[in-house]
Amino acid sequence: MAESHDRIDIEGLEQSAKIPRGNAHAGDSDRRFIMIWFRCCHQYGRLSRNPSGSRYEGRCPRCAAKVSAGIGPGGSTRRIFEAR
Repeated sequence: MAESHDRIDIEGLEQSAKIPRGNAHAGDSDRRFIMIWFRCCHQYGRLSRNPSGSRYEGRCPRCAAKVSAGIGPGGSTRRIFEAR
């Protein structure tokens, strides 16, 4: 079960998540992403880094709900997060 700090809220809900810097796919910095489990549609998807590098952004692959997560200081070994 995911812990509360591993959840990213779908746009329109009150709480916002901060994803620590460094939690990105190894490789090209333009292609960094985090994996998301979209509870709304029981689908996995990706959030890609925005051009300024300040957030991970994307949509549910099934219902197109918008999701965004801020990038904060520090690091994380987590590769998959949950959007509720």
